[in-house]
Amino acid sequence: MSDKSETEVRTKKWGVGVELAADHLGPVHFAAIISRGEDLTLGLHVLPKQHLLHPMLTPEEAKEIRKRVERDVADLMHQAGLAGDHARVELGEDDEIEEGLSDLAKRQGLDALLIGRRARHDEDPIVRLGEVARRVLRRLPVPVIVVPPDFGTGPALGLRPGPVIFATDLSEHCEEAANFAKDLSARLKRPLLLAHGTQAFHWGVSYIPEAAMEQLQTQARAGATHKLEQWAKAHGLADARRHVFMGDPVRKVLELAADEDAAMVVSGSRKLGPVERLLLASVSSELAAAASCPVAVVG
Repeated sequence: MSDKSETEVRTKKWGVGVELAADHLGPVHFAAIISRGEDLTLGLHVLPKQHLLHPMLTPEEAKEIRKRVERDVADLMHQAGLAGDHARVELGEDDEIEEGLSDLAKRQGLDALLIGRRARHDEDPIVRLGEVARRVLRRLPVPVIVVPPDFGTGPALGLRPGPVIFATDLSEHCEEAANFAKDLSARLKRPLLLAHGTQAFHWGVSYIPEAAMEQLQTQARAGATHKLEQWAKAHGLADARRHVFMGDPVRKVLELAADEDAAMVVSGSRKLGPVERLLLASVSSELAAAASCPVAVVG
């Protein structure tokens, strides 16, 4: 990774999935916050294919529907401050919304796709992500930022004052995610906090002396701290604050984000295949579902 200035911000091309509902505009509000200078922000909306809208729909009626939707998307973007030469609307057609969004993201060469989830920032419902968000994360066509639907709807629901947390397992696939986190830290003018975890010891608790267990945990934490320090230096992030935890990564990162009042969390994807993602919930997806702040998942 090149060791660039923390204040340098490269021009980006963002795509934001726009839902035509007043209570699901979080992604649009967050897109307005992270957009800078010459960035281009595309408001994306996927329409059903014409034969699904109505079997008797004429081409003229279909064209009028597209125009109406395009106006509605543009109006919502304008209300959030996304207008002018650096914002436009792109409509897609697909039987599945997630397929349409993924296709638009790839065809438009987006640097990131912003989407909403079902659960508000303070809710703990059974369905948190929603099917569209979950399926987009399975495909991960480009880096995806999952935003609570109520983000930016009031002073207390805007960008938090804390750091950008980069949750890393120090593996090779984290390099792109590290660059992404560094860029967002500069854009948001928030410090970068590196978070790395190590396994907690659960075996043999009944017969290993407490002092020996404490020593094992101390050694494990020290080893993880050293690895994180070396990794940070190698990736031009030596000045970033570091945090090492033991235990379940989802729970620990969520606790850290709450304690730090984090602006957002960035996580690298585990590169699960389609079948694996159907069977296993990745750490990144669980963070995106439960965090009270936006979460970026980078492949």
